[in-house]
Amino acid sequence: MSILKRYLRNEKGFTMIEMMVVLIIIAVLIAGGIKFYLGNIEKSKLSRARMELYNMAAILDAYYAETGQYPKDADEAIEMAGLPYEKVDDKKVLIKDPWGVNYSYTATEDSNKKYTKYTLLAVDEGNNKKAYAIGENGKSDVGYGSP
Repeated sequence: MSILKRYLRNEKGFTMIEMMVVLIIIAVLIAGGIKFYLGNIEKSKLSRARMELYNMAAILDAYYAETGQYPKDADEAIEMAGLPYEKVDDKKVLIKDPWGVNYSYTATEDSNKKYTKYTLLAVDEGNNKKAYAIGENGKSDVGYGSP
């Protein structure tokens, strides 16, 4: 019995507090890594949305140069201007943005009954505006947030 007591007293190892400190440090590092990773995912979505909006804005500006106005709605923007689309229930709709929501297109009519302004929006699942393209009289601007 005395040999067992002596053996237990001389045993070397980590205390519970040391183990908890190490686990807390590991948890903090993992949490920081997850935050960094999620931030990079959001930045890549914004970059992709901006690139897609630049492309669609160029298509709309070319259409304006040919016709003197922008398409009146998304259907005309797809059919006549050639904006990218996908089929949903045999209906053509604008492609999805990086957040999984279809881009939205609206045009504004001026006093001469011509569509001289447009807005393209990328929104997330919560309908928060993430990126936009706006155009007026053949000149477009692309940015983040709301126009």
